[in-house]
Amino acid sequence: MKKFINIVILTGMTLGSLSCNKLLEVDPKQSIDSNTALGSQEAIDAAVNGTYARLREVGLYGRDLIAIPELLADNAINTGAGNRLVGQGINQAGSHIQTETWQYCYYINNQANLILEALDTYDGDEAYENNIAGQLHFLRALVYHTLMKAYAYDPTAIVEPSDRGGVPIINQGVLNTAQIDFTARPTIAEVYDFIYSELDKAISLLPANSNKIADQTFASLAAAHALYSRVALYRGDMAKVISEGELAINTSGLSLASTDQFVNTWRTDKNPESFFEVAFVLAADHSNTTNESLRATFTTRMTASSTTTVSHGNVVLSEELYSQYSENDVRKALIMPGLGSNSSRWEITKFVSRSGINNIDNVPVIRLPEVILNMAEAYATPGSAVYNESAARTELNKIRERAGIGAATYSGEALFNDIILQRRLELAFEGHRFFDLKRLGRDIIKESGNVQHGDFRILANIPVREARPNTQVEQNPGY
Repeated sequence: MKKFINIVILTGMTLGSLSCNKLLEVDPKQSIDSNTALGSQEAIDAAVNGTYARLREVGLYGRDLIAIPELLADNAINTGAGNRLVGQGINQAGSHIQTETWQYCYYINNQANLILEALDTYDGDEAYENNIAGQLHFLRALVYHTLMKAYAYDPTAIVEPSDRGGVPIINQGVLNTAQIDFTARPTIAEVYDFIYSELDKAISLLPANSNKIADQTFASLAAAHALYSRVALYRGDMAKVISEGELAINTSGLSLASTDQFVNTWRTDKNPESFFEVAFVLAADHSNTTNESLRATFTTRMTASSTTTVSHGNVVLSEELYSQYSENDVRKALIMPGLGSNSSRWEITKFVSRSGINNIDNVPVIRLPEVILNMAEAYATPGSAVYNESAARTELNKIRERAGIGAATYSGEALFNDIILQRRLELAFEGHRFFDLKRLGRDIIKESGNVQHGDFRILANIPVREARPNTQVEQNPGY
């Protein structure tokens, strides 16, 4: 066995040279002696836990993948307090998903690659090995789709003159930059083929769970199907959206909470409607600091009942978003007036120390309502192989009736638009809105200035060190 745990946990490679002091230090409970080879279950578990831990970074689910898509779109405004993410709020050129997101996605990819290679020579229990490999393929699919959403066009809304392709696929582990095989950016379709293949592998390897998710902070068969439904929606593969969505729901054991219990789903340690969420723990490795956590970013409160201002709460609801909620919409109960300088602004309270400890709320990545809305949209998309307005209304009304706003009888364009509206209201401040507008080819209409879909600012700029000529990674237009 040649792979060592320190390689997996302490080595993360993107496409260029990296600074060692940016690498994640994992909780001692998730690491073992650095001289121990990946030849035992203990060592592999520690390496895998270290890979999951990367998801907690501020550049990923610690803040940026949740907050920035709200700011780039029309859901949020930045008050300017604390001088964080100000450029994103006004779609300033160069202010988009940040460099750290690219960096940590490739860290996770490399760690997964190294562990998968170690599993090739691991002589242990086959069921255990398959489960671990399935989780790693899920994580690779997740990070590659994250990269594609930020740095490439979606297959459903490509601006041909500006298309530079997808993101580099690196499916072999590296221990130093000299080992990286630099290639040009593959096509968008090629990267989506790769993501599909990763999800197919995950689904074939992850154990059946008897219609119940054992722990939503780890990848599961149901979570893989749910992610597949999302990826297929971005690809415009509507038949796959439906088939994978149904499998996700049928294998998960999840159901929508009742209307009167909805708010409580956002007041428990783990959201009972989550297929997969990123776990935050009270340890030295979590990156949700006082000023950069989602709680501090979205609210001036410590908890939902707080009356004392404790943070900037610089990312708040736009008045336009707030106005879209009807008075009897239960989802509106998660929106509260801010404190102090935010007393005249509306704050979301989905992340308010619900675990009882400040700044370590779990972050849902895929929830049941998203999968239901994926299916509704697929059924309502004109020209799709599964177009069925009756089925679309059935899925849509599951969300509407749970929200307490009653069933809809829309058809045609009105039906489709209400599905997109309910998606906006249901998933607000969970990191979806900008990416939904982008994949739909819609312009962003906002008070600070509209951004047309053909504008170069729709795509993030690939980090400069990755786009040097010798890497063959072509920069996106406008940067």
